[in-house]
Amino acid sequence: MANQYNIFIAVDFFNADILFVANSSGELSRQVIKAIENHELQSEGAVRLYRTSYQSFKMIQRLMRNYRLPFHQVAKPREYQHDEIKCA
Repeated sequence: MANQYNIFIAVDFFNADILFVANSSGELSRQVIKAIENHELQSEGAVRLYRTSYQSFKMIQRLMRNYRLPFHQVAKPREYQHDEIKCA
């Protein structure tokens, strides 16, 4: 189950654009630190980090590209109906 969520994402501080994608948290950290050192990030290097599955990541990318939506609108958690919550 742990291997299902194997895509690590760094998103800009405003949660709009995907900045970096990696297969491990260490690789993602190195990318972010290198960008901070090179003064390539806005907002003083503040980013939001996420971990997701490969399938979810591909769906997020497709929706962002096709509908020109920001990350925070596409990556919202599903809203479950009240009856589903009671059963869980």
